[in-house]
Amino acid sequence: MQHGPRVVAIASGKGGVGKSLIAANVGIFLATLGKRVVLVDAAFGLANLHIFAGVSRPMRCLHETFAPASVPLRDLAVTSHVPGMRLVAGVFDPPSAAEPTPEQIASLPAKLRDLPADWVVVDLGPGTSSATLELFLRADIGIIAAVPDPTSIELLHRFLRVAFLHRLRQLGLERWIAPEEAARKLEGGAEGALDLYRRAIHEGSADLPALRAAILGFAPQLVINAVRSKSDMEMGRAVLSVARRRLGVPLQYLGHLEYDEAVWASTRRRRPVLVEHPETRIAKCFERVTRALIAARPPELEGEVLPSDNHYDLLEVPPTASFEDIRRANRRVRDIYGTDSVVISGLYDAASLEATHRRFDLAYTTLMDAAKRKDYDMELFPDGIPAPPMVELGTLPRPEVVAARKLEDPAIAAVRPAMPELSAATEYSGPLLRQIREARGVELREIAERSKVGMAYLQALEGEVFAKLPAAVYVRGFLVEYAKVLGLEVERVKDTYLARMRSTSAAPVDDDGAP
Repeated sequence: MQHGPRVVAIASGKGGVGKSLIAANVGIFLATLGKRVVLVDAAFGLANLHIFAGVSRPMRCLHETFAPASVPLRDLAVTSHVPGMRLVAGVFDPPSAAEPTPEQIASLPAKLRDLPADWVVVDLGPGTSSATLELFLRADIGIIAAVPDPTSIELLHRFLRVAFLHRLRQLGLERWIAPEEAARKLEGGAEGALDLYRRAIHEGSADLPALRAAILGFAPQLVINAVRSKSDMEMGRAVLSVARRRLGVPLQYLGHLEYDEAVWASTRRRRPVLVEHPETRIAKCFERVTRALIAARPPELEGEVLPSDNHYDLLEVPPTASFEDIRRANRRVRDIYGTDSVVISGLYDAASLEATHRRFDLAYTTLMDAAKRKDYDMELFPDGIPAPPMVELGTLPRPEVVAARKLEDPAIAAVRPAMPELSAATEYSGPLLRQIREARGVELREIAERSKVGMAYLQALEGEVFAKLPAAVYVRGFLVEYAKVLGLEVERVKDTYLARMRSTSAAPVDDDGAP
C-alpha cells in the first residue's frame, strides 16, 4: 500500500516544451477531484511554475530547505487560488541554489514524501543535469514532455538514454556504462538500454537478470504538447513504438495536449488555463491526461526485453491481418522510419536505417505473397495461428482490459456511467454504444484514431443523427470498426443498429436505393 503522497516528476530533453504548464494544470485538475496537491518548482535557476499556477511571486522558496537552518518543506508551501493546491516555489532562490549539491538533492525525495498531500507534482529543469535525473528517477511516476519537433524528439531520445544510464548508477551497475571516449562514437552519444542488454547476452554476463529488471522497471510516461494536426496526434504512439524497438525502453503514453491560443492568453494574465478557460480543447486534454496519470501503476517486471523480430510484430499487425491491414501497416512504418521522419530523430545513422528498411521490405513482401505467407506461418506457428486474444462476450480485447483495470481508481469510476448488462440478445442503439464506451473510459477521439472514422460520423452514430450519416453500406463499416475497438460482438452490433436505422425515415440509403 502507498504511504505518503504519490510523487510525479516532469522533465524534458529541452526547454520551452510546456513542463510547467503541464505541472500546474495537472495539479489543478487533481485538486478539483478532491485531492490534496503540492506543486514543487525544482527547475533550479529557471523557476517559473508560480506563473502557470496563478500564484503571486512567493517570498519563501525551495532553497530554504537546503540552508544550514533547514526549514521543513511543508512550511515553504504557499496557498493558491485553487482549493486544495499549494506551491513550493523557487523564483527567489539565490544563484548558488541553481546548482544544488548531490547531498542536497539526495535529501529532497524524503522531504517530498513527508509533505501533507495526496499528490506532489515536481517541475524539473530541462536537460540531463544530475539533479534533474536523480529527482526524475526517485519519483513514483516520471513524465517526459515533448513537442512534435525534431529538436524536441531528438533530445527526448537522448534524455531516455542518459536517464537509463543514471538508473544503472543508482542500482550499482555503472560498470556497464561505456567510457566517455567510446560514448562519443555512439549514436546519440550514449548506449541505449537494448544495446547494453544485447552486450550482456553476448558476454554471458551474470548481471543479465539485474539489467533485465532495470530495463523493465524504467517506464517513463510521455506527453506530447502543442499538437496541431492528426499526424501530431499519432506521434506519441509512434514514439512509443520506436523507443521500444530501438532503445528497449517500455515508454508509456499519457496522451497529447492540443495547441490552443488560450494558453498564451491565460499566461499573459498570469492565470492557469484550466481556471481561466475551462471550456477549451486543451482543458479537455488536461482532463484526459490527468485521468490517465491517476490510472498509472508501477511497471510490470514480467515480459520480454528484446523486441520480437517476426514479420507480424515488425509491422505491428496480428497474424490474422488482412492484406489491406498489412498495406496500411506498411505505410505507417514507412512514415515512422522514413529518412525525414521526426519520430526517429537522433536514433539511426544512414547505414542502420537502411538495414531497418531492408528488414521492413522482407516482412512486407513475404506477408503480401500468399504462398510465402503460408510457408512462413507454418514455420512460425507449427501448431496453427493463435486465435486473437479476446475475452468473453461483451468485454474488451486484452489491451483494453489492462487499461480498464488501471481505471479502477474511485476518482475515475465515480465520473463514469455504469456498465450496462450485455447479452447475445442485446439491441444496440447509439446511446447504448455511447454508454458502453464511456463506462469503459474510452474517448471518442481514440476510436476515431484507431478506426480512421471521422469524429463527426462517430458523433452522429452515437447520437443517432441518421441524416448526417452516409449511405448504409458505409455505416456498416463504421459499426464494424467501432465494435472492434470496444470488443463487442461485431455482427450483433451491426445488425441491430442497422435495423434500428432502417426503421427511421431519415435513415440514409445505399446507392441502389435500399436502406
